[in-house]
Amino acid sequence: MTSILEGITTTADITLSNDPLERVIGQQHAVSLVQSAVVQRRHILLCGAPGIGKSMLARAAYSLLPPPKDEVWLQRNVSKPDRPLVRVTLIEDESNTDETPKEEIDLTYIRPETLPFEIAAKMGYRCPACGAFSHPSQSVCMDCQGPKRLDWSETASYHGLLRELSVISEPAQTSVTRIEGTYKLTYRRTFDDTIMVLHEREFDTIAKPTTVENDDYRVLVSRDSSRFVHVSGSSPVELLGDVKHDPYGSAESLGMAAHLRVVPGAIHEAHEGILYVDEIASLGEYQKHLLTAMQDRKYSISGRNPNSSGAAVRTDDIPCDFLLFAACNVEDLPGIIPPLRSRIRGYGYEIMLNSTIPKSDQNIHDLVRFTAQTVEEDGRIPHLTADAIESVLQVAEDMAFRLDGQRNSFTLRLRELGGLVRIAGDLAVQDYEDLILPKHVLKAESLSRGIGNGDGTSPYPNRSREISKPPGDYFF
Repeated sequence: MTSILEGITTTADITLSNDPLERVIGQQHAVSLVQSAVVQRRHILLCGAPGIGKSMLARAAYSLLPPPKDEVWLQRNVSKPDRPLVRVTLIEDESNTDETPKEEIDLTYIRPETLPFEIAAKMGYRCPACGAFSHPSQSVCMDCQGPKRLDWSETASYHGLLRELSVISEPAQTSVTRIEGTYKLTYRRTFDDTIMVLHEREFDTIAKPTTVENDDYRVLVSRDSSRFVHVSGSSPVELLGDVKHDPYGSAESLGMAAHLRVVPGAIHEAHEGILYVDEIASLGEYQKHLLTAMQDRKYSISGRNPNSSGAAVRTDDIPCDFLLFAACNVEDLPGIIPPLRSRIRGYGYEIMLNSTIPKSDQNIHDLVRFTAQTVEEDGRIPHLTADAIESVLQVAEDMAFRLDGQRNSFTLRLRELGGLVRIAGDLAVQDYEDLILPKHVLKAESLSRGIGNGDGTSPYPNRSREISKPPGDYFF
C-alpha cells in the first residue's frame, strides 16, 4: 500500500484550514457538540488531561458567535453618588429590512424650573451649592451669596479642591446634552427662556461621551472589545469585578466619582460572548457567585475590600449573558459544586475529551496536519522533512503508551507534542539547517521529557521502552 506521506516533501506542502474548528485534532465528537452548544446557547464543561486542546476548543467556539450588540455604560447617580446607574445601548440587527427610521426625534418644551438639577446648574438656573433658582444672567446666588457656576470637572482630586477654593467661574451654557439609556437628550434655552428638549433615539449608534460636556458617563464594556475572556479563577476581583479605592471616598468635588472607579469582572466583559474558566474547581466558594450570574444573566459590582472606600459603592445589575466554557482535569471533578454541575448538565453538555486516538490513515493525516500547524503558529522554526514527520509520529505513539498505557494509538496531549516540534526546530536552527531532520526530533524527544518528579522517578508512569522504530514504520 502507498504511504500516507506520499507526495509530501516537507510540512510546507500541507494545506491548512483557516477555520479554527477544523484545526482541532482528534476531538470530532466534542467539535460537533460545541457547534450545537453555540447555536443553542448552551454551557460546556470540558474534562480531560492537560494539554489536549480544551482552550483551543473554547476559542474555536468563539469564532461561531455573532458580533456583540450591547455596549454597557455607567452613569453618575446625582442623588446617590455611591450607586452608579447602568445603561445598555443596543445596536439593532442590520439584516432588518423594514423601513423603520434610523433615528426618532421627539421635541418638547419645558419650564426652567422643571430642569434636572445638574442640567439646571450647568445652564445657570440653579446654584450648585444651595440649589436656589435664579436667572442665568445672575452669576451670584441671591440666597447663599456664593458663585453660581464653578468648574466641577474631576480630572484629579486635588484639582477639584483648588478649583473650589479659587472659585473659578464658568459661563452659563445655553445647551447641554446628556444620554439616558438609548436616548440622547439635548436641553436648549430659547429666546423666551423656555427650554427646548430634543429626545433622539438612535438605532445604529448612540451619542458617545465626547458629545457630553462632563464626565457623567463612561463605557464599562465596549462594543468593540473581545468577548472571549479567559479567566484562571485565582481572584474574585478578576471574576466578579471591584471598585477602586479613593481616599476621599464619595466626596466627588475632591476625589474620583464612583462610576469612574468601577472595574468590570470577567463575567461582565464576556457578556454576549464566552467566559472560559480554566481549572474551574479552583474557584472554590466563588463558584456560587458564578452560578448566580449564569442564572440571572446579570450581576452587580461592589467593592471587595472591606477596608477600601470602594466597599460603599454598588452598581445596578450589569448584564452578563455569557456562555460558560469550563475546564478541569478528571481528578478535579469532585471540586465542582453540585448546583453548578447540575446547571451545566441541565442547560448544556459535559464533554470528556480523548487523550489518545487509534492508529488509522485519517488520524495519521490529522497529526501530520497538526505538525504543520505548529510550524505555522510558531513562525520561528523551519519545516519538517517527511522523515522527520515520521519520527514525530513515532514519538506520538510512544507518548500514548508512556502517558496513557494505550498501544497502537497516538497521543492527543498536543501541548507536549507541539513542544517537541518546537524544540526540534530550535535544534535545527542551531545547526543552521533549513529543515528539521529526524535527528533533531529524536534529540528533542529526550529534551522534552523534562526533569522528572524531583525524586529521581520518571514523570511517565507507563514508560517501559524507548523509541527504536526506524523511519518507514508508517508506510502501509
